[in-house]
Amino acid sequence: METKLVTTIIADISDSTPFYEEMGDDQAQQLIQFEIDRLREVLLGFGGVPVGQKGDDVLSYFKEPEAAVNAVVEMIQKPPGTLLSVHAGVHQGPVVIGDNGIFGETVNLTARLAAAANPGEACVSESVAKDLSPESLQMLTPIGSLRLKGVSDPVKAYSIVASTDGLSTVMHLPTQTASGSEGMHQNESFALILYHDDHTWRCREGGELTIGRSSQCDVILPEPWVSRLHAVLSMKGGKLMLADRSSSGTYVQFENAREIQLKRENIMLADSGLISPALSILHSDARPLEFEVVRR
Repeated sequence: METKLVTTIIADISDSTPFYEEMGDDQAQQLIQFEIDRLREVLLGFGGVPVGQKGDDVLSYFKEPEAAVNAVVEMIQKPPGTLLSVHAGVHQGPVVIGDNGIFGETVNLTARLAAAANPGEACVSESVAKDLSPESLQMLTPIGSLRLKGVSDPVKAYSIVASTDGLSTVMHLPTQTASGSEGMHQNESFALILYHDDHTWRCREGGELTIGRSSQCDVILPEPWVSRLHAVLSMKGGKLMLADRSSSGTYVQFENAREIQLKRENIMLADSGLISPALSILHSDARPLEFEVVRR
């Protein structure tokens, strides 16, 4: 075994579970394997070395960060006719190269960056960005410092997104929404209600609400500081969660409590409060979203 300084990519297929549920195991696996084969062809075309596959992701490494970034740009694109989306992480650091793969903290951090990326997005670390050409740097949007699970220090990261007009590649569970009180089911016992201007949305068990600038989101906020997919509200197992998926963060304030900023992080919601994409609730004139947790 030997240790080398390389740039690693972990590219993962986004939200594949609904495909298994809707298509069945055999057909879904064929579709996913076809996409994995495409990812491998792309990375080989840019000089990458594939070193493993676990589930629906592909791990590879490159000698040069420039080649890795060019490869990941193509990997996260959605080819015509493809139903699946890809998200990825890119990091540079030392790895141990063995007969059965590569190992080390660099691989672990790359996986954490991939987990923080949205469908059709790659999260790129500062260690990669500092060695890129000016042309490649123009493709990066600063995210800021991310607090990644299992990583002690915040990681400065950048975003590269696929060149699409919308977020049609995002797959999620059926959304439970309604405008007005007539949408409330008689047997509903626990729900989150979201208010903004004259609109009302509800999220119940097994459902989610997407918030963002894209017309594909459930809650559309057209302001330029809002990301295409900014945040996701979901309920599972009686827990209401808010997940920030943006480049600029999401601010949350519970009733009579201090304001919290999320950056690619999750928080459990309870009682009532305010949600503001990108802008501080306390220091801006933007109208935040209001939320309320109700029980019947």
